[in-house]
Amino acid sequence: MKRNGSRFLPQRSHLILYALALLIAALFLPTSAMAHKPLFVERAIGGYEQAFEIPDPKVSYAMYGALQKRGAVDVYKVTLTEKAPFYARISVPDQPAAQTFTPAFVVFGPGLATTNEPPNYPLDLPKDLGRAILLWNGEQDAFFEPFTQTSLLQRQLLSKTLEPGTYYIAVYDPAGNTGKYVLATGDEEAFSFLDWLKLPLFWYKVRMWYDPGQTWLILAGAGAFLMSALYYIKRLRNREAT
Repeated sequence: MKRNGSRFLPQRSHLILYALALLIAALFLPTSAMAHKPLFVERAIGGYEQAFEIPDPKVSYAMYGALQKRGAVDVYKVTLTEKAPFYARISVPDQPAAQTFTPAFVVFGPGLATTNEPPNYPLDLPKDLGRAILLWNGEQDAFFEPFTQTSLLQRQLLSKTLEPGTYYIAVYDPAGNTGKYVLATGDEEAFSFLDWLKLPLFWYKVRMWYDPGQTWLILAGAGAFLMSALYYIKRLRNREAT
């Protein structure tokens, strides 16, 4: 039954509002594929004293970073309070630059081998700490993340039971090249209510890290669609009022 009066929108405008709601939900509602809570490296972490601290070794985090200068190193720090399995993996954007960007990562900590040395490592090796060296061997798995609409190439994987203690994870390219990377750690999903409220911000920051130009085009297109839809709804309401 058709209702009249300014309190009710016409049926067609209802459909448009529903479509807008679905569009927003599709854009900002994460899927199960977004298992890692994003963390963004926005300061210099080029040494052990400047290391970016990973809050919890068990929680699934994804650190979005970039080696911006030749020979750069990014250092992360994580503390295990008990002997436990630890997971870490490095990925790079599935973009042309990935052909020449081959980052490695080295885990320094207690109970690891001390006889191996990472090739072309720019920093001094931490004293009294062993190391696990993960160089890229050419193998990679393509991965598409639906929530942020980004494509990654998943590369080296560390899955190892570690002793209690403090560990450093150093990301660098043995060839000295620059590029963007994602360092994922942990395997337990832990999204708080505040994290859910931050989903639009997460989407924006990941997209801007991945491809700023493409992201601005997406936002411009979404804004144009929204303005057109609101204008059309306004016209329908004015027509109904007359």
